[in-house]
Amino acid sequence: MSLLSKIFGHKNKPITVDELKSALKNKEFVFYYQPEWDLKTNRAIGVEALMRWESPKRGYVPPMEFIPLLEESGVIHEFTHFLFEQTLKDLTELHTVAPELFMAVNLSISQLHEPDLAETIQKYLSANNLDAEHLECEFTESQELGDDVLSNGILDKLAEMHIPVSIDDFGTGYSSFERLKKLNIRKLKIDLSFVRTLMEDDKNKSIVLSIIKLGHDLGFPVLAEGIETTEQQQWLRDNGCDYGQGYWFSRGLPMEQLKPFLAENLKQK
Repeated sequence: MSLLSKIFGHKNKPITVDELKSALKNKEFVFYYQPEWDLKTNRAIGVEALMRWESPKRGYVPPMEFIPLLEESGVIHEFTHFLFEQTLKDLTELHTVAPELFMAVNLSISQLHEPDLAETIQKYLSANNLDAEHLECEFTESQELGDDVLSNGILDKLAEMHIPVSIDDFGTGYSSFERLKKLNIRKLKIDLSFVRTLMEDDKNKSIVLSIIKLGHDLGFPVLAEGIETTEQQQWLRDNGCDYGQGYWFSRGLPMEQLKPFLAENLKQK
């Protein structure tokens, strides 16, 4: 059997729990960071951590293929520690060139169920001498939190710790006004599905304008995801959108590329 056959044959086999544990141990999970941009000042304000699994046997494995097994198997708890340990360590390095940046990390419903999540977060904030405002916990609106998550107090704990929360993919899910009122929200993130055809679809323009107005009326800044063209960026800026993210600014970058990229951005101001 050829080497390529071995590789592709392995890729088609189901991922096992042992593989995930081995990947964590061997640091096969890596992070790329996509900047979030202030549309008015044209300045980077933070970065979102994007996880990749670079398996020596399977090659690149997208998160949608292994995150469910992480959650079902309970390995997600070990991963939570790895997530905050690595991203906050990287943030301290980024602060050498951009000290005001925050780090946005995506949390799943399973992670919000972890009873010691708040303590885990505080542990790695303290270990890296970071303030709570330097971290942002993000979850997608399409995730139904449910009464069990709302009643376990984790969202209240995050608010008490002054850790901002961002609602991703806003406009596609279940957010209630009551929930929006209670959370310590840093921003609403408009789903890229509304931005992708923004310039060709007047209905999407109306939806985006409504989300911007809703966010501002509630006191939340608004970020548009998936900005890929100058026309999209200008329209969003001219219509009051606060922040942007997408390939027009930068795709996700590894740390060795991100630091000089941010340093150059700051140098131009």
